[in-house]
Amino acid sequence: MALALSGPALAAPSSSLVADLRAAKTMDTSGNPQAALEKIDALLARARTARGVPELDLLYAEAVRAAALFWLDRPEEALAIFRKVDEALVRGKYPMSSDWGELINNTGSVLSNMGRLDEALPYKRRALDIAESLTGPDSIEYAGALYGTALIEFRMGKLLEAYPKVRNALRIARAHAEKTGQGLEYPAIYGLSLASLQIQSGDTASALDTAREAAIWAETRLGENHRVTMATLNSLGTALNDSGLYAQAIPVLRRTLDLRARVYAEDHPDMAFSFNALGFALDNAGLKEEAAPFYERGAAIFEKAGGQTQPTAVAVSLGQLARIAHWRGQHDEALALREKALRLGRERSPSPEHPDILTAEINLAGELIRVRRLEEARGLLDHANAAFARRAVAGNARRLSGQVIAARLMQESGDVAGALALVREVIAPARARLLDRATPRGELSRLAEQYHPLFVEATRIAIGAGDADMAFEMLQLANMGDLQSAFSGISARDAAGNPEAEAAVERYRALAVDGTRLRRALNQAVGSGNTARAEALDREIAETDAALRAEDARLARLIPGYAALTAVEPASLAQARAGLGKGQALLVYGLDDSGLVVFAATAKDTAMTRVAVAPRRVLDLQQRLRRSIEDGVLTNGASAFDRQAAWELYQVLFPAEVARLVRNSRDLRVLASGALAALPFAALVTEKPQGADDDAIALRQTKWLALRHALTT
Repeated sequence: MALALSGPALAAPSSSLVADLRAAKTMDTSGNPQAALEKIDALLARARTARGVPELDLLYAEAVRAAALFWLDRPEEALAIFRKVDEALVRGKYPMSSDWGELINNTGSVLSNMGRLDEALPYKRRALDIAESLTGPDSIEYAGALYGTALIEFRMGKLLEAYPKVRNALRIARAHAEKTGQGLEYPAIYGLSLASLQIQSGDTASALDTAREAAIWAETRLGENHRVTMATLNSLGTALNDSGLYAQAIPVLRRTLDLRARVYAEDHPDMAFSFNALGFALDNAGLKEEAAPFYERGAAIFEKAGGQTQPTAVAVSLGQLARIAHWRGQHDEALALREKALRLGRERSPSPEHPDILTAEINLAGELIRVRRLEEARGLLDHANAAFARRAVAGNARRLSGQVIAARLMQESGDVAGALALVREVIAPARARLLDRATPRGELSRLAEQYHPLFVEATRIAIGAGDADMAFEMLQLANMGDLQSAFSGISARDAAGNPEAEAAVERYRALAVDGTRLRRALNQAVGSGNTARAEALDREIAETDAALRAEDARLARLIPGYAALTAVEPASLAQARAGLGKGQALLVYGLDDSGLVVFAATAKDTAMTRVAVAPRRVLDLQQRLRRSIEDGVLTNGASAFDRQAAWELYQVLFPAEVARLVRNSRDLRVLASGALAALPFAALVTEKPQGADDDAIALRQTKWLALRHALTT
């Protein structure tokens, strides 16, 4: 069917009308798509009332209208127009042109955005061939087609094929924009995608650089209100999040949200993504209460939007809210949110084995175990763990989480020995990855963060089974992120001026990026069931790891102190106790969203326990204690000290069995991670305080922990 190319009252076209139609082909429809749509609609209305308007100009003006509809999230309408224009061009036997190639490329983009990748790829390949034959491999048309092809390959899990294409497209687009002043949005868009690919490959340092460059390019050339600028800023914030630089991410993501709020409706999906990204940064920066409202607003938008955009996003967002409710100690609310997350996720997900759905099943199972709905939990875990065994490699954190919770279920069902054996088996890949010298030094902190809750949960299971040796080892592994030294600092300080060492550092870094990239590709191959690809990648990983170990050994020879500063091995309980003298004790803590575990050892004995305390309560007590100290400094000791908070926190951190064991130890050595590592243990109060907090006599009579023990953190 031909497009409507004429109207009832026709007049001869003016030369300016035809010129306007032709100029519309270069219109920026992405920055303000609603304004672009209104402009092109007005132009088409004029053209349809004029005689003799060239059909070709009308067709391409319709294609511009389709592009605006695409950016307005109306993909079905855009696709219908693109296809009708393509059919009309074929029917009219028009010669192939760059404009036609771009139309074909845009058709593929719409199909890709709709998730119809198998339909999209032929359009992209067709556009790529047309661009290469008409304009050459250094043209902006070729860059667009190359980028489009790469995007689909990336979404199909073909990371290694996509990466060089996007990098080349970015190079071409920048050169074109700098030379002609046209297509200014493309370097930013391509840079956005390159940063995402670099994050996926594990090269977070390069991703940060790319994201910053894209954001600077967009803001200086497109303006802060351009939707591409907002997307680049959001990408920069996400890259900072992925690098663990949450404090730096927060202002970037706040600004992105403010900019989007000016141009988007409050329930637009892009607003939800901004809410979630900012919530995630605040959450991981230790500001969970501030994060919660952003998670709530994001979840509400995703719930209202249905499954059109990121169908599992609502499950993830509700899951974040459930985790914060659990952290607060609001267990009934957490359970209700977990149930809702799984229900909506299942309704909207394209697959019952989508990783986000499997994760929602695992998280709900954990809540069900707490309320003793064990058989319901078992069904969820059986499904999720079987699916993850097919879809994820052994060291995948999500897969390990389901298996560790299955061990908890086993213990709660009465099989204590079986639970201990299972958790020992399933945690082994995480332990091996953390301690393997082939694991890049720069990746250890990220891995330690992912594995931390698994090691704390494994500690609980070991405590429940009475296995002190395993509990001690698991707690050390849970604290590994705070023990690891930074590789980059060592190389910068000690390799400088030593050409052989500098070359070894560069080889190590290159191998580290390759190893992480290969593991990401392996995850995707396993997840898609591509056995042959997975086996080939597994062999490549083994070769890369062997090369990394060799380079690591070379660095140990070339850089004095390198091995000692970058190697942290858990000690056995026997070794630790042998190192304690008379009157010395060791305390090790582990804190996650489910509570606290404490392990104490002296030369002669041990004590270990699980403390059922909401992490929010621990944080509230810590903050009260710190405020008292800060107020005391400001007032030169004249303000009251919150001894009640110090006493309550002591009771949490020194439960009865632990307090009894260390009572006669003058020297306490404390190992704790996160916020607990910065806690002023000496200011804790060991007995219920008497008198007023601002009374000098009462303060002198207070039983401070520092009066009983010397402390080393």
